[in-house]
Amino acid sequence: MKTLTKYSPLLAAPLLLASQASLAAPPSDSAYSTDRQNSHVEDATSEGIGQVNMIVCIMSALRSDAFVNKGDYNALVEESRCQPNGSSGGASSAASGDAAQAATYMTAVVNATRQSNSTPMISKIWLSQEEEGHRTDIDVHLSATAAPTANNPYGVFTLYYCGHEVGDPNCRMNGVLEGSTDGVRYFHTETRDDGQGIYTQNVALKLNASGTATGSGRMLMQGDQGSNAFDFAYDPNLYLRSDGSAEQCFARDANDPETGMSVWRYGLYDETTGARITRNSGFPIDYVHGGETYHGYLGYYGLSLPAAAMTALQNGDTVQKVDYSGGQSAVKTDYTVLKSGGRLMKFTRQTRTLQQIDRVRFNAFFGPEGAGLFSGAQPNTQYEMYWDETAGNFKVTGGMNCSNNGCQLQPLSQEQTVSVSFWQTRPGVQGWSQSLGGEIFIALQGATGSVNSSSIQVVYRTQDLVYPSQFGAIPTLYCVRECPTPASMTAYFANGASLPSPFVAGTFNNWNPTAPSGVVTYQTDAATALLRIGGQAVTFTDADALHQHSQYQYGIRSGRLVANLAAAECSPGSGTYCDMKINDADVYYQWETGAESHNQFAAVKDSSGQFVAFDAPLQVNFQVPNGVAYGDYAGQSMVLQYGGFGDLWGLPGVCVSRDTNAVVSCDTQNSRYVPAFVIPNDLSNGRVSSGGHSYLVKWLDREIRFAKKSLGTCSAAQLHAPVGVVLPTSALLKNPASPNSDVYVGVKPIVTSAVRVIHGEIKY
Repeated sequence: MKTLTKYSPLLAAPLLLASQASLAAPPSDSAYSTDRQNSHVEDATSEGIGQVNMIVCIMSALRSDAFVNKGDYNALVEESRCQPNGSSGGASSAASGDAAQAATYMTAVVNATRQSNSTPMISKIWLSQEEEGHRTDIDVHLSATAAPTANNPYGVFTLYYCGHEVGDPNCRMNGVLEGSTDGVRYFHTETRDDGQGIYTQNVALKLNASGTATGSGRMLMQGDQGSNAFDFAYDPNLYLRSDGSAEQCFARDANDPETGMSVWRYGLYDETTGARITRNSGFPIDYVHGGETYHGYLGYYGLSLPAAAMTALQNGDTVQKVDYSGGQSAVKTDYTVLKSGGRLMKFTRQTRTLQQIDRVRFNAFFGPEGAGLFSGAQPNTQYEMYWDETAGNFKVTGGMNCSNNGCQLQPLSQEQTVSVSFWQTRPGVQGWSQSLGGEIFIALQGATGSVNSSSIQVVYRTQDLVYPSQFGAIPTLYCVRECPTPASMTAYFANGASLPSPFVAGTFNNWNPTAPSGVVTYQTDAATALLRIGGQAVTFTDADALHQHSQYQYGIRSGRLVANLAAAECSPGSGTYCDMKINDADVYYQWETGAESHNQFAAVKDSSGQFVAFDAPLQVNFQVPNGVAYGDYAGQSMVLQYGGFGDLWGLPGVCVSRDTNAVVSCDTQNSRYVPAFVIPNDLSNGRVSSGGHSYLVKWLDREIRFAKKSLGTCSAAQLHAPVGVVLPTSALLKNPASPNSDVYVGVKPIVTSAVRVIHGEIKY
């Protein structure tokens, strides 16, 4: 029986651009040549249409077309890959920097049927979504009548969905999406609690188009917090958007030099064979508790399971690794779980020269001495800087402004110059650089107004997760700056407390020499994978309390810890200890704790008691090509991190306007952060290297931001905003979670077999 293939992703106005042509070398049948590349348009209307894109991405990732009339099956969808621009902060975001963490999966049960070639394919889908420990069930009914074609790129289908509380068929989120021969209709209504109150928002879209070359439509976002409406029209060359008071014209040309582009997923490939470069980054698991089977993933960044399973899972429990290597079925192997409320990271010293980081931007915090950095500088402020090799000094480009809503970089009205002599009596620059993989230290003590930049050392670090089997080599760890204890964390997060930090008094921002009595000493506990002090675990996992303090909502991280206290001695025989001295250590450690999986340790042991270890992200060097497309970063050498196929991050970023697509200051209203440039698909320039190996890079998911043109350009082309577009209303809605609805999907089936599809990849 013929099945209907999955339908094409949708976007507002110009919609999905065609996939790029495959490259010719390496071999034409290699993954480098054949892996699909997708581009999508990012526009002011994308905020409203983002839910459509997410819906279609999820439906595609479930692959119901491959299991028609084959019964119920389990599937997983990697949520961050379906959210706009990798917005969850996962490792797939190219500009996420230190935000990499365990992948988050939505679980689903799917049933697809078709009675004959002349009847629709019906998919019944039961999804579960976790947000901050809260579960929402989403019931979906999809009826697909015709697959996409060249003349009808959307296919013919109707999709209804209802997001509701567990066991309650009343929709908190309700929507309908229709594709037809003359375009797309969409209506969505949702009630949410943003922490300040409950509000409702509706989104309505009508796209009139029989293809992707020309079309027009209207979108309305309306709710308790205000409304926005856009009318739009497009032809093969131009795109016009009106918000009711003003019109804007854009070019639909990806080759226009003013067109902006950002990539959210990259793949790495063998330079000779073109094969994908994979990492041993994790594997799917099943966990059975209370008669229910939970599906998840265990990897380098921790354990991902539904919230109910994470609460139930205890040390010593059994989980099953799901192995699909046979291709025809899934084989399950028992492993024993060890998890703790924190994790220990190891940082190993790497070096390059000041000359080699020419124009590489970094952030550095300055205490009281910051007032002398330049005229008008403020003490106790974090500044963005870079080394200017041509000028032979440092340049300051902006300062960090922090509030309860987070921190934003505010550019200075003009760059300020700082001579290296500023650090003549200071150890050097302690900072953080996304382009160098994290923390850096530039040794400048004793420097005068002129230095040989090729001899000035810049220290940066590679990082690795420390497993309990390695704790024996580091039974004791010492801390002099930002040292948490159970008591200090409990006191800081207590209701009504007004302490400056969750660290021991005197250690917060402590850059001063510290007497032995001020050093905090921890013990490692291999049996429980914990750091302890006085026998107590150094953990804090209260999510609600952490979220009350924005700077710690993603966890608490200690200062740098050393296994040999002498490594922190300010000077030989001084008897005092300085955090800055740890920059000279070959290795240091940091402990972190929090409510999220990436703040905690989770691992499994096999039947012989050996831990299964996963690969840390691979640090790779990227030589940025020369050219205007790369701006100030042209010619620089950067350190990026590769966590596995699709997950390459560490590129610097910029902010762009959602309205005009232009690069703007990050403190501009309605701006968003994107990677600053794209690594090209080029056999010469599209490469990274690590450990003497060179790898090819290929972008996989790219956004395009159209170049703004004069309004007269659209007028001359007779492109005008439509009038009288009739939007869909709530009258179209149906509830697939209700037994009284004709699209009722029924009670969620219980399927105990292994997951068959993981984000579009059929496992067996």
